[in-house]
Amino acid sequence: MRPEPRAEPAGAPGHGPQPKARAPRRALAPAAALLALVPACTPTPAAPPGPPKPAPPAQAASTLGDGELGEYRSDRFDLRLPLPDARGFRVEDGEGPWLVATHAASSTSLLVRTWREDGRASRAACEARARLWRDLPRPGEGLTAAERRIDVPEGFDTVVAVGVADTPPGAPIDGFAVAFGGSGRRCFAFVAETRAAGPSAEQLVAERLAAVVEISLGGLRLLREIAPAVPREPPP
Repeated sequence: MRPEPRAEPAGAPGHGPQPKARAPRRALAPAAALLALVPACTPTPAAPPGPPKPAPPAQAASTLGDGELGEYRSDRFDLRLPLPDARGFRVEDGEGPWLVATHAASSTSLLVRTWREDGRASRAACEARARLWRDLPRPGEGLTAAERRIDVPEGFDTVVAVGVADTPPGAPIDGFAVAFGGSGRRCFAFVAETRAAGPSAEQLVAERLAAVVEISLGGLRLLREIAPAVPREPPP
């Protein structure tokens, strides 16, 4: 079994030239500001009776903002995916139906794929197809902080929703960003999930989601006009 590839920083060898990832598309700029709503939407634990307990020591957790920016090129899906802290990501892009990028230090994962439909690929049809293949976060089952239309990939009718799961007070916070889009007969899906615990969990989740939405989703590019021929899976 060959080792799983890691994303290369900009300018490093592997997967052809690795140009520096472009700045986020203009359509995503407001998304970062709306991520500030994530902490406001999460449940606030009730104050315990009696004297307050000393706060636990802060945990060293990654925010994805300290590492070197890089870019992963997928020949299977004909796309370029910018990654914050690229060396920290492990990318699986072999035989599975999705490109999976995992950043263990920050408990963050990305799922990305493109495919071709037989008929018109509307955004709703693309989302429905993607959810048949895999159990994905549903904004209606959590607290959605932001939902807006974006021009990613370029020319696609795409909507991204960002939010947090509805969890009990004191439990780890799970954040997500899901984007589905269609153009002609092509479909696109992008899913980011992250988890954090402790007193800084809300801030960490918001910062990580901001990084992957602005950098990875905002800078994603498709390379060819015709979608790659990735086999479609039968419904479960």
